[in-house]
Amino acid sequence: MDEKQIERFVDVVKSGSLSRTAKRLNISQPALSKSLRQLEERLATRLLHRTPRGVHPTELGEAFYHRALNIAAEFRRAHEDLENLKGSAIGDIALGVTPGPGILDGVIPTVVTRVTKSRPKLKLTVRSGTVSELLPALKRGELDLLFTVLDERIDAREVKTQLIFQDHFVIIVRAKHPLLASKAITLSELLVYRWVLLQDALPLWRGIEDCGRNLKIQAPFAPIESNSVVFVRAMVGQTDYIGLLPRYAAEASAGSGIRAIPLEQIAEHKMLPQLVRPMGLVHSKESELTPGGRALLRSVLTVCHELKLIQ
Repeated sequence: MDEKQIERFVDVVKSGSLSRTAKRLNISQPALSKSLRQLEERLATRLLHRTPRGVHPTELGEAFYHRALNIAAEFRRAHEDLENLKGSAIGDIALGVTPGPGILDGVIPTVVTRVTKSRPKLKLTVRSGTVSELLPALKRGELDLLFTVLDERIDAREVKTQLIFQDHFVIIVRAKHPLLASKAITLSELLVYRWVLLQDALPLWRGIEDCGRNLKIQAPFAPIESNSVVFVRAMVGQTDYIGLLPRYAAEASAGSGIRAIPLEQIAEHKMLPQLVRPMGLVHSKESELTPGGRALLRSVLTVCHELKLIQ
């Protein structure tokens, strides 16, 4: 069993096609098939089902695939460590980022520009998605770092975390929303309307809902959840729905007819939970960050300081 066999097996499972893998890895299909057979012989088990419609792993192949992902990632990291010791700042870093204006269109582009300028041979991949999509990818070794909300889904027993900043949320409505006519808004007035929010903000909504229950105020509607800031902003702008967005996303929306309601304007604001969530970087406990990964982490910290996200 060697590195090439692992790489080829992983690629075939991902692509579901021998021909696509052969083309991507610049290898003949007969040579690829031979390599896969040798891997199966070495493991004394059949890993792949070959059908006219493509290739897919056997039950044992599926189990080996999850291990192979981590093995391939460790080979990659080991190569990077060796090259850096030789004085060559090369590498291959995969960063996962949960969506949101200000992060994907502000922090991360600046971070990537600086890191790639100082390490021109570094190959850097940025992948956007939800926590539920990206966290398993991190555990499989497909990602080196994940920039996300550090909530109950991030188990500190399984991964390493580093807090970067506290992400402040604000309540938003359309510019002509009826609530804006009031100098003081009550929680009962807020809960009359349907809310729309990011899935990551659901714990904050539950805190607001619990506060309402304590005051004998029942929210009549379940919130609408989305992983898209664009959708939340559009729904708030087109209806009387009330939204929850990160402060930087709300500020970016100010020109599109969206207004924020300061927490202090709500009569029961002292009873409401703080609308904040911790944002940070997550990486595997099983592997140390490579030099490229550490450079990326330092750059994230620096850029967040400059943008005053870190108070």
